[in-house]
Amino acid sequence: MTTPIQSLYVKKEFQRQQISEAQPTMQSNIINLNLELETRENHRALTPKQEMTIELRNDYNKKARLRRAIEFHKVAYKHRVKEYKEIAERIELQEEKLLDA
Repeated sequence: MTTPIQSLYVKKEFQRQQISEAQPTMQSNIINLNLELETRENHRALTPKQEMTIELRNDYNKKARLRRAIEFHKVAYKHRVKEYKEIAERIELQEEKLLDA
């Protein structure tokens, strides 16, 4: 059986994950702006090196987000397995009591 604190932790992590996936990243906004500036042939367009740096940072952020998601799912999986085992044991005990009665 999970405690309220454990289930609260799982819910908070899930909410945090949903919020981070819903918001567009600033890096993608910068890339989109850069494309717009390039089409206008504006002098403020990013250099290829600056664009690669932004993409690299974006990839670092994606990697960190995925690592957090994996960790979250590990924790949630452990909680579900623990609860499953407790329920399976309870069912076994109830079946034994039913057969003995």
